[in-house]
Amino acid sequence: MRILILAHHAEGLYLPRRELMMQLKDAGHEVIASIPTGKCYDKVAEIVDTVIPSPVKRRGMNPIEDIRLLHFYYKLLKKLNPDCILSYAIKPNLYGGMAAKVCHIPYIMNVTGLGTAFNKDNLLCKLVSTMYKWVAGYEQCIFFQNIGNLRILESNGIHWKNPVLIPGSGVNLQLHSYEKYPAETDGIRFLFVSRILREKGIYELAEAAHNIKKEYPNVEFHVLGKCEAGYEEVMNKWHKEGIFIYHGHQTDVHGFLKNSHALIHPSYYPEGMSNVCLEAAATGRPVLTTNDIYGCKETFDNHITGIGFPSRNTPALENAIREFLSLSSIERDKMGKMGRRKMEKEFDRQIVINAYFKELAKIK
Repeated sequence: MRILILAHHAEGLYLPRRELMMQLKDAGHEVIASIPTGKCYDKVAEIVDTVIPSPVKRRGMNPIEDIRLLHFYYKLLKKLNPDCILSYAIKPNLYGGMAAKVCHIPYIMNVTGLGTAFNKDNLLCKLVSTMYKWVAGYEQCIFFQNIGNLRILESNGIHWKNPVLIPGSGVNLQLHSYEKYPAETDGIRFLFVSRILREKGIYELAEAAHNIKKEYPNVEFHVLGKCEAGYEEVMNKWHKEGIFIYHGHQTDVHGFLKNSHALIHPSYYPEGMSNVCLEAAATGRPVLTTNDIYGCKETFDNHITGIGFPSRNTPALENAIREFLSLSSIERDKMGKMGRRKMEKEFDRQIVINAYFKELAKIK
């Protein structure tokens, strides 16, 4: 089978889906990827048979650029005539789905999150809803990473032929192996890993960290992630003030997880499933995250593998941190071990890969 993969980000395809691409190749399929050039582009090229640069841009909706992308996908499908298309994220899903529908090619979409398009009932929401309605009902399968995304689309009148719920992108349990809980003699280290963006809860965390450090001078808050436009100045300010220890963008997150005592993820961004929460739990680290946001609340069991708190609520975030600090080191260690068990049972990446092979087997 010739399989064409459409994605909007080379790193976003490689990191959570390299095992899928490898197993597709091992099964004898021809795998072609069309992604923008950039970080991890060459790594994807080392796995697949062919990689083709695409003009897709992750953010914004420019009518001229989007029409060009649709035309690009249409020409690509006509040239390659794949047996199936796998697409990820909103633009490849929509424009790739449109081209696949016109060309009568089976397509499997993966909703990795709804982004900000459905945050408000405005023109953008109506436009994206109309586009989803046009591609819905013709797909071979559409994978949802959380039930909330499915319900939001259905509430906007979008109905699918074959919706399937999967545990996010899953987590590679070998790559993110269990690590012994670190000693606490030199303090407690909390870790935040994400793009630096307001919707990821960075402002709430900064205020909470400022207050917590007054009470607990042996607590550190480490931050990893690329600053989105306009956030460099404030992040550097927080770093200089000692609120955060900022490490910038890091490729090897596992090493930082290993040395941390807990992950803090105060996100209210509409994502599919938080990969970093899964990776932290797989490493054996308790997860403190929002309990009212789909894609976050599924990643932990409250007071068993982590501690939850409502989003956009700094006092609640502070209380969650205080509750964690009130536990003994034995209790924190146990919480991390239970998180690892949860990942092994519910979020093994092989579960996701098996779901793809199941759907591919249905294609004649």
